Amino acid sequence: IENGYGATDPICLTSLLLKKNVITLFRPLSAKIMGMAIKAPGELRFMLINQSNNIGRQHFSIGHELYHLFIQENFSSQKCETALFDKQTDPEEKKADMFSAFLLLPEQGIMELLPGEEKRGKNMIRQETIIKIQQYYSLSVNAVIFRLIELGYIDKTYYDLMEYGKKNLARKLGYDVHLYEPGNANKVIGDYALIVNKLYQNKKISEAYYLELLNAIDIDPFAPFENGSE
Repeated sequence: IENGYGATDPICLTSLLLKKNVITLFRPLSAKIMGMAIKAPGELRFMLINQSNNIGRQHFSIGHELYHLFIQENFSSQKCETALFDKQTDPEEKKADMFSAFLLLPEQGIMELLPGEEKRGKNMIRQETIIKIQQYYSLSVNAVIFRLIELGYIDKTYYDLMEYGKKNLARKLGYDVHLYEPGNANKVIGDYALIVNKLYQNKKISEAYYLELLNAIDIDPFAPFENGSE
């Protein structure tokens, strides 16, 4: 509600990151690193998300990193393996997973998506309903299962039940399957280039480092402007 979202609304993460001034870069990272958050002096906040993960997993990782940047006390930086839930051994990492699940999968919204007959007992929720919730909130199936377990509707057997065939089921139900695939290659959210330029203009970084930082997001400051209508 603080950021303009109701109790059932899916969150547009790109808009939220822009509103909260979090510079976010999507890059290929090692398999065990889903994301990284950095809180720099001057309230600068940065986030790095593994573009090799599927889109649903990336969205959950963004929610996870938001916990570190805005909720965790005395935070500076951390590499994260997100969405491990009960397998998380680090207390702050577990809190970050919980925060992401609560933020991106609001209880009231889930309740409205559950058919009445599927609320009457435990483990009555159909796979089709889980896919619908996943699509509505643009997350991973495992994140939805975790949230439904936490709400008491199902148990951990659903992880095995839906380990395979999720993408095919979504396709058969008529949904776009982009959530199951990697994406956002080299995407940048926020005024990264503006901040880099200010650092250079204020002589905080060298010209070589300035060019390196811009080249990292495929910007050539010496390239001529293109003429066109856009």
